[in-house]
Amino acid sequence: MQLKKLPIQNISFLNQNYFELSFRDEKITELVKPGQFFQIKNPSKKFPLLPRPFSISKVEKDTFSFLIKKIGKVTRSLSELVQGEIVQLLGPLGNGFTLVDNKNSLLVSGGIGYAPMPFLEKELHGKGNHITSFHGGRTGNDIFCREVMNCTEDGSVGLSGFVTEHVEKYLQDNPVDVVYSCGPEPMLKVLVELCIKNSVQVQISMERIMACGVGACCGCVVSVEENNEVVYKKVCKDGPVFDGAKVVWDE
Repeated sequence: MQLKKLPIQNISFLNQNYFELSFRDEKITELVKPGQFFQIKNPSKKFPLLPRPFSISKVEKDTFSFLIKKIGKVTRSLSELVQGEIVQLLGPLGNGFTLVDNKNSLLVSGGIGYAPMPFLEKELHGKGNHITSFHGGRTGNDIFCREVMNCTEDGSVGLSGFVTEHVEKYLQDNPVDVVYSCGPEPMLKVLVELCIKNSVQVQISMERIMACGVGACCGCVVSVEENNEVVYKKVCKDGPVFDGAKVVWDE
């Protein structure tokens, strides 16, 4: 874990709602693993707000990037920065995905949950995995990559309907050893149920509102079954990636 202030290497917009921030730091790219995240803060005095967590989306040599959706004040302020401006980063944080070797791996994401998938896919390819990817969004504005099986709820791009509907059929018709996923909690819950039904291992990246990002404030807990008991785990420190079959979902 490192606290750094780095200049923006590049900022690019995928569409009106999503953008990508890139930074350069060789030490960080050597440390980071798929599924880990950084706490990012706009150091401007105009935005004296807590940092926000963002998953690492891409790593190329000494450059790493974040895919960000404009939602609130902090993300909008980050979208208005330009190349060369300084941003505060704390990380890499959390426990990422556990990578398998030479398996049939299925990647499933929804909305901004696509963020950690490019880096994860790259690392899985390096371990000899056969990879299939599904991504779901409400509309075409939530679609970022044409090389995956895209699904939109309004049918504007790719397959029509919820991404889990198409994943269910895929699991029935194809061999899958492990599923990796990140996205909205309702999607994750349905996906985990499908994986349990089909006896497939599933790792999910959970999202919670975070303050510290290092496990001190206990504000980002999730319920997990452990040794036949339900315990609280910190998403920032114990996660954000968990064994989906062990997560206890809120009703």
